Amino acid sequence: MIKLSLSAVAAAAALAFAPTAALAHAKLVASTPAANAKVAKLTSIELKFSEKLIASTVKAELVMTGMPGMADHPPMKIAVASAMGKDGKSLTLTPKRALVPGTYKVKWSAAGADTHHMGSEFSFTVK
Repeated sequence: MIKLSLSAVAAAAALAFAPTAALAHAKLVASTPAANAKVAKLTSIELKFSEKLIASTVKAELVMTGMPGMADHPPMKIAVASAMGKDGKSLTLTPKRALVPGTYKVKWSAAGADTHHMGSEFSFTVK
């Protein structure tokens, strides 16, 4: 039979439940415009993440998913320039042309310090 002291059990429990960087993943914490927002005009899209990203893993795209009065309009990828922020925790997407009224989807994927790839998407509408 193995005997463990109360302090050894407490130390093991503390290690098991302690937050570590290896368990964290990069998450989108804010965006401008926000998910499901309706905006009149848009010149850029800003994504803010929970941690610094590995720049070589960052991918983002903008897709127009609907146009007013055109229910059968197929999704259309929109050309954007992308730039990482100096803090390494933000990404700015700048459409190469003015966005016409419609519904758009931003899709992103990236890895943080733990190198685990995360991704998500959100939509917004230009009026």
